[in-house]
Amino acid sequence: MLNSIELTSNDPLELAEQCLALITAVVKLDEAPVKESLQFILQEKMAALFVVLDAKVSEK
Repeated sequence: MLNSIELTSNDPLELAEQCLALITAVVKLDEAPVKESLQFILQEKMAALFVVLDAKVSEK
């Protein structure tokens, strides 16, 4: 089966938007287990964002 969902983006703007959405959800939620899961996902997205930004800076 072909998976058409891209799990990691190379677009810094898209990654930044995903991080902002996750931050908003973490701040507004009250359920600790859900917040913890979203914080883990946020950490991964932020790491991916820094990798992409570093690659863009290195290109110049």
